[in-house]
Amino acid sequence: MKLVTFKTKTSQEHLFGLVINDNFVVSFAAILKKQGRFVDSLESMDSYLHYLPASYDAAKELMQYAVEQTHQFNENEICPIAEVKLLSPVPNPAALIDFGLTPRHLRNAGVNLLQREYTGPEREELKQKIAEKFQKDPDKVTFSYYKCNHNALIGDGDTIHWPSYSSYLDIEPELAMVTGKGNCIAGYVIFNDSTIRDVQWPDFLAMTGPTRCKDFDRSKGIGPFLVTPDEIDNPLSLEVDVRIGERLHWKGSTSEYSAHPAKVMEEVLKVFTPLPGTIIGMGTIPDCCAIETEQWLLPSDRIQITFEKLGTLTQLVPDHVKITEPSRWGKRNDIP
Repeated sequence: MKLVTFKTKTSQEHLFGLVINDNFVVSFAAILKKQGRFVDSLESMDSYLHYLPASYDAAKELMQYAVEQTHQFNENEICPIAEVKLLSPVPNPAALIDFGLTPRHLRNAGVNLLQREYTGPEREELKQKIAEKFQKDPDKVTFSYYKCNHNALIGDGDTIHWPSYSSYLDIEPELAMVTGKGNCIAGYVIFNDSTIRDVQWPDFLAMTGPTRCKDFDRSKGIGPFLVTPDEIDNPLSLEVDVRIGERLHWKGSTSEYSAHPAKVMEEVLKVFTPLPGTIIGMGTIPDCCAIETEQWLLPSDRIQITFEKLGTLTQLVPDHVKITEPSRWGKRNDIP
């Protein structure tokens, strides 16, 4: 199933429902109204995650009913996806953490940051050490994560904030899982961990984890759907396609991950018990961000991040950017 949190053009009420016949959205409330009953586990995404696995069974049954009885619903009850506003599928995450399980991205990003930030005589030697450190070796996976600002969540079609203290806004397309009751993987979402690159180095040197470079407002995009695990045969075989307007086109794959989501969940449980609604990012897909390609975002860009079987997460860059602090990397001539 593809589960959604959405609102319609005629109402600001947040509705919880699902996608049917690939192109339409219907709320569980509308389906239950047709049946003359109420299921409390399907009031919202929060309740769905807290009542698993019973809520999954109830949702599956209602989906089948909606597909078979589509003719009973009017245009205000079943809506084309294009005519609703898809919100973050998990509106109230319990927590948001992110792993770095794509060694090639870590290697490329580390080398490029060092190239821009360090001019000492040891630079080439340090770049080589970084390259050697981040080799994909299934026997040497490091399961470390950082805590993200879960209050900075945005959804499909929303605009990322561009902080005034930076000239280099970047995206980080990732596969993320969402936890449910019983420490299960309730589903998968596309996660865009937007990052400010020209302040990332000072964050690293401070040894406090990412702060200014990642925790800014409206920086954490997820969506467009929460796709239940039964829809994904192998989460490590999904093709990834990223388009920045008509200017840029990047490709990648979840096969670059050095661990399966189930193994990641095992490692999380060694540290803490995640509450239902915890979002766990796997790491950035290599070749799909500017710190690797040196092709940077511009004001008014439209970002489309497509994961096979998970849909397309659209994110927007503001039309107007006001930069008040000189960049550590120098002024960009392509930004007014």
